[in-house]
Amino acid sequence: MEGNILEVSKLCMHFPVRNGLLGRKKSIVKAVDDVSFSIAPGETLGLVGESGCGKSTIGRCIVRLLEPTSGCIHLMGRDVTRRSQWRLGAMRRNVQMVFQDPSASLDPRMTVRHILSEPLDVQRTCTRMFRRERVRTLLDLVGLPQTAADKFPHEFSGGQKQRIGIARALAQSPKLLVLDEPVSALDVSVQSQVLNLLLDLQKELGLAYLFISHDLSVVRHMADRVAVMYLGKIVEMADSDLIYHDPRHAYTRALISAIPMPDPTHINHSAVLPGDVPSPIDPPPGSAFGRRINHPYLEATYGMDLTPVEIEPGHWVAPDPCAISLGDLARLGIDIYQ
Repeated sequence: MEGNILEVSKLCMHFPVRNGLLGRKKSIVKAVDDVSFSIAPGETLGLVGESGCGKSTIGRCIVRLLEPTSGCIHLMGRDVTRRSQWRLGAMRRNVQMVFQDPSASLDPRMTVRHILSEPLDVQRTCTRMFRRERVRTLLDLVGLPQTAADKFPHEFSGGQKQRIGIARALAQSPKLLVLDEPVSALDVSVQSQVLNLLLDLQKELGLAYLFISHDLSVVRHMADRVAVMYLGKIVEMADSDLIYHDPRHAYTRALISAIPMPDPTHINHSAVLPGDVPSPIDPPPGSAFGRRINHPYLEATYGMDLTPVEIEPGHWVAPDPCAISLGDLARLGIDIYQ
């Protein structure tokens, strides 16, 4: 789609598992397998799923902390998939990442002033006076006092550290932020403050977000669209309201049913999935979700293309007989009895 700030097409990230003294490749971990999505300017795409499904790996591929095995990543119309590290400087002015653990992502030996000015020092695009003024501006943007500039990270609370991480990501005025579970390490009382800060910054600066989380209630508050991942693949993607009110994939329904309700009288009838998530190491053929629940249609999925298709305008779902209704299968033109 023209005008998108990010286009990810058939992205794969496979990690070799080596064994023995010679380190010979024994098998492959398919952390991300054939994932495609896009993000428009000013939009928030929520990426949700269980731990280990490949969400953070996608984020690290986008900012090129990892080099993808295959696929394409287009940022503002430019292919950045195979660019060498020394040519990635200009790209990283437009996309930055906020990490899950603010304590681990900040250098304890640097003052906040040094942390915030370092991205500008690396790019060598401005004067010393501009860097000092930029640090003041960034502290104002994230709601920290000017006195914070000369302190070290250990002198701040968890929420304040994450504000510093957000300020550092904004130093070069990027167009896209990859937010890797930015509030999961924070107290509940602080989470809402950071989320509201992100929404205010998006409105003020026109930022686009890839919001990675396992908390669907947080994603509902933040995201315009939601993509649900299962074992390295996107199984459903649609507008946020559509996902929460009319989920088509059984895994999406199970995740939504598990959202806790802030009502002591509410009885939670969450759909508990049987079995365990299959291993991403050389996964078996067919539907990974069907194998988990031992679905009777599992054998029918062998050799099927389970890439998400558009079941209705803007609503994409994997055509998996083990996870969607027979009516939806018929709507997609799939006959499992052929």
